[in-house]
Formats: sequence, structure tokens, C-alpha cells
Amino acid sequence: MTLLDDFITLAQTRPNIVAIGTEGATNNPATTPDAWQDLDITLFATDPAAEAGDWWLGHFGTPTIVQRLANVGVFTASTNVWHTWLTRFPGTRRIDLKIAPAAETTAYEQADTLNAIVWTRAAGRLAPRATSAKTHWVPLPDGAEFTAHANEFYWIAGNVCKGLARQNYLYANEQFNQHCRPELLTLLAWRASAKTNGQFDAGVSSKFLWPTLREAERRQLAATYDQASLAGTRTSLQAALTLYTATLPEVARLLALPVPDFAAAQAQLTAWLSA
Repeated sequence: MTLLDDFITLAQTRPNIVAIGTEGATNNPATTPDAWQDLDITLFATDPAAEAGDWWLGHFGTPTIVQRLANVGVFTASTNVWHTWLTRFPGTRRIDLKIAPAAETTAYEQADTLNAIVWTRAAGRLAPRATSAKTHWVPLPDGAEFTAHANEFYWIAGNVCKGLARQNYLYANEQFNQHCRPELLTLLAWRASAKTNGQFDAGVSSKFLWPTLREAERRQLAATYDQASLAGTRTSLQAALTLYTATLPEVARLLALPVPDFAAAQAQLTAWLSA
């Protein structure tokens, strides 16, 4: 039996549970299941307060760590609170359990193309609907957004240069990690999305982006993570600038947009890094 089978068996003994849904990577046809794949599951209850997540999870072993969350509008626009237990067990087993109001079952499927109801008390086990990552596809920018992101990249690159000049290791690297590289990843994700007519899901932390890169680009992107010293950070920034500046006109062409003119900023950054 699978974990889902076990949940369904338990739900059959709990009249308060009226439906079960699965979501996320569990239903993503673009992913290949492995030992690390978690089970993303939602229990829909007539009275959510009557269900204790820890009771459910206790049937699957003793957790090594649990994150307990209470959020409004996890998948829907309602003001109802969804309770979540992000749970790891010994080995690589992980269950992301949510308990939600029964009234939100329909909205749950409408909210995300990876969500699917797989069991109801009335009908029993259901063949899940066809799912896809459509809800998570990277939206393509218009001209204003495209230019604004390029502006942010070159602006933050200047902050990294400032940190290097002041020999402020943490400032330089955190500006790079939190702001500069994410803009590079955004540009690369736009390219992948533009090449697939807007049908590309970059995934959490850009995890699906790597296969879309050319071999030389993989080496350049990997080089941006060499930050063990100020000299390494300088080289990393140069690699990021080279990759970004080369990719910008390619993405502009794919989007049928003009290439933003940041020649003056690029020249200034080159001068700072050469000093």
C-alpha cells in the first residue's frame, strides 16, 4: 500500500473527512518520482478543528521534525484558516499534510492545475483529473517589466562592487545572493518560457532551469557560486555580468522587445571591477 492508500483507509473511519486531495510534485507529470518525493495531501473536513494533524501523522511513524503552520488562503481566496504540518520522518519520507474546510473542495481544484481530488466519502477512490504545472508557468514580461528587471540587476551589481571595494565580505555576497543572482535566474527563466510559448515552470528555487541552459552557460552560472573569498566574489560577479549581458538581447529578441540600453552602467561596472 502507498501512503495515499493509508490515508484513504484512515479517512474511511473518520466521518468528519469528506474528501482528500493531492497536489504539488505528487501530481506533476514533469517530475520523476524518487526516494525524496514528498506526499502533498489535503484532508477536507466538515469540522477542521476536530482533526488533529499529529494524530494522522502518528500512523506513519515518529517525525524527526515538524513545521506547524496556520495560513489563510493557501489555495483559495477565502478567509478560512488552513492548518499545515510539514513533516519529515526517518529516512527520506516526508508528508506535507493540510486540513481544510470541506466547503473549499471545488475551489481547491480550480485554484491550481496540480491539485486533484482523489477520494470523496460519497464516491470513494477517484481517478485523478489530468494535472499539469500550468498554474506555475513563468509569465512573460512586457517592455516596462523587462527593463525594470534589467535595471535592478545592474543596480545591484553596483552594490556588490561597493561591498568588494570596502572589503565587506558579507554585504557583497548577500547583495549578490539575495538580489543580483535572482535577477539573472529570472532572465534565464524568461528565455526558457519564451522558447516554449510561455509554458515553462521554473520550479521552486529554479530547480527546473538547469536543463534549459547550454553547457557554457552552466559553467558560467556555476561560477557565480564561488564566493569563498572577496576575490572569488569578484570573479563570480564578472561571470554573472557576462552571462546576463549576453542573454539580455537574446531574450529581448524572443519577446519582440527592444534591448534596454545599459551601456553606461555596464562600462562603469567593468571599470570598478578592473580597478
